[in-house]
Amino acid sequence: MRYLEVAGWKKNSCDDGPGIRSVLFLQGCSMNCPGCHNRDIQKRGEGSLMSIDEIISFVESRCHNKRITISGGEPLEQWEALEKLLISLKEKGFDICLYTGWDFRQIPEKVFKLVDYIKTGNFVMEKRNVDIHYVGSENQKMYHLTGDGVCELLDLRLSA
Repeated sequence: MRYLEVAGWKKNSCDDGPGIRSVLFLQGCSMNCPGCHNRDIQKRGEGSLMSIDEIISFVESRCHNKRITISGGEPLEQWEALEKLLISLKEKGFDICLYTGWDFRQIPEKVFKLVDYIKTGNFVMEKRNVDIHYVGSENQKMYHLTGDGVCELLDLRLSA
């Protein structure tokens, strides 16, 4: 597949991964987590189909600091095309953060070689915590991935 279903775009976000980042939201998520922050983009077929080349052109013209977060919906539900996008972005020198609701063990191994940061875990309303940066609930984790295969769990607690 050479197309992704895109829900939207946000520029200059400080809440979607380390640093100031642009965010590409992909349409569709089958997890249906109660209290989901992006409930309005869960249903497939309501976004815009864009080719990988169109997305790359769009991102390059708007994301000048080369820091991008790919969120959703659930990006990994469009894995075949997402993989192609991640490869292209990585080749162009982008710092990539991927937000997924999947558990760490469910994520295809190749993902870890294509992103710099990854947020894992679905949103759990009973574990909601506004004192943890970049995530919505305590079960969610953010990892920094280095080129040498090291996966570092980040401490996201906000200082008092």
